[in-house]
Amino acid sequence: MARSQAGGGRRVDWFAAGLGLVLAVVIQLVGGTLLFGSHRGQLVSQGLLTFGALLAGGFLAGMIGPVGGSTWNGVIVAVGFIVVAELAGAIGPVGPLGSAGLDTLGLVIDDVLVLSGGTIGGLSAGLVRRGSAG
Repeated sequence: MARSQAGGGRRVDWFAAGLGLVLAVVIQLVGGTLLFGSHRGQLVSQGLLTFGALLAGGFLAGMIGPVGGSTWNGVIVAVGFIVVAELAGAIGPVGPLGSAGLDTLGLVIDDVLVLSGGTIGGLSAGLVRRGSAG
């Protein structure tokens, strides 16, 4: 299930990234429903929930996949989350998922938040795995 990336022998495990993506989406949907209900909450609260969801999803993907590719697995989770959120936004606002109503600056900030959460989650998993192996 893992595929080599060019240079450095890093590996992305698509199964691990997929599981991380599912976890991030579930946390975002369930957390958003429980915390905000049918209305869209404050942007800061939603941002923290999104960051936490991606941190957890990236961490899971980094823990399941190969050690050398844990950060990349987190990045793949984040990119997948952006695609899912944009597809959900194209259909219409689906609870806390999707970025309907955000301006360009809001979309950039949202994407940076998502990419940071997934990357930091994968990086953290790699550090934990390398620390426990040595």
